Amino acid sequence: MRFDVSVSNKQIEQEMANLQARMTRGRHALGNLPLMDVQFPHMEFRVRKIAREQRVYAIDTGTGLLVGYSVFDILPEGSRRLHGTVRSVHSRYTAPYQGRGIASALYTKVLSDGFVLVSGARQSRAAYALWKSLGRRMRFEVVKITPETIEPLKISERDNRFHDLDVRLQLCAP
Repeated sequence: MRFDVSVSNKQIEQEMANLQARMTRGRHALGNLPLMDVQFPHMEFRVRKIAREQRVYAIDTGTGLLVGYSVFDILPEGSRRLHGTVRSVHSRYTAPYQGRGIASALYTKVLSDGFVLVSGARQSRAAYALWKSLGRRMRFEVVKITPETIEPLKISERDNRFHDLDVRLQLCAP
């Protein structure tokens, strides 16, 4: 796993504005997407399924603005029997909404629904902090992803193997 993802807050704000502009009308308008039952003050979550992934959009109910999203993607690697329950996830939220627990609430909901979350091969330091925080309440493991399996690894961040691209973090409900 590498910690080399760095997207500026300005880039994220522009991406959210572009997404919101694109999703104002039509079949995939944010308001037409099904609601996801996540309890978070002044936020609603809308779900869109696209091929192998599920996108969850976070909307501030006071302003009506799209403030972030999380993408839950079926892993192409690992055992086929896991494809129904394991999701690789990544998220982006605008600066005023970062660190407020929105992604944590959403990930907790997905985990409580019986899914297993696996990080991407690359993360930001903030994403890693989120995973470690959730790991204090959930089952948290370092795993190696191969084309056939997902194997637990008994290593720490200090181990050189931790920085291999086939090493990921995994969260499961307790």
